[in-house]
Amino acid sequence: MDLLSQKYVEEKTNQEVTYLIIDELNHYNNKKYDIRDLAEKLEDAGFGYLIEVGEELKEEVSKLIIRNQHYKSAQKIITYLLAEVESIFNANIKSKLLGVREEAVVRLLFRTHLEKEIQAHLGDNVLEIFNRQINGMVYFLTGNCHLEWK
Repeated sequence: MDLLSQKYVEEKTNQEVTYLIIDELNHYNNKKYDIRDLAEKLEDAGFGYLIEVGEELKEEVSKLIIRNQHYKSAQKIITYLLAEVESIFNANIKSKLLGVREEAVVRLLFRTHLEKEIQAHLGDNVLEIFNRQINGMVYFLTGNCHLEWK
């Protein structure tokens, strides 16, 4: 991550831009197959009370991607983080969501298993990705059919 952060600073300083989106970021940025949107998925899994915050945070991640899409190293950083969020969610959070109905419990799961882990990888955090964006990646991936909550 530190090497990608350094490369990002160099690209930005030298105005080395790209107009191509790397394949793996395209993979996460495009819906896979499901026609249900984020709201439907959260509602179906019993988390309808998270729809408003989920939509807001999903949009923040979309803006993060758009803001940084012209820097290849930034695309790689974001893609790496999306892959980590997907992995952590599936390995450590999804199974614990069964029977959870309180937003505070969901937030604690995200804090315990997701935010701390991702923050440890950010290093210099040149893209200024904070816990809101990390949580937003869960909703972004859910809305784009990469995560299921039930």
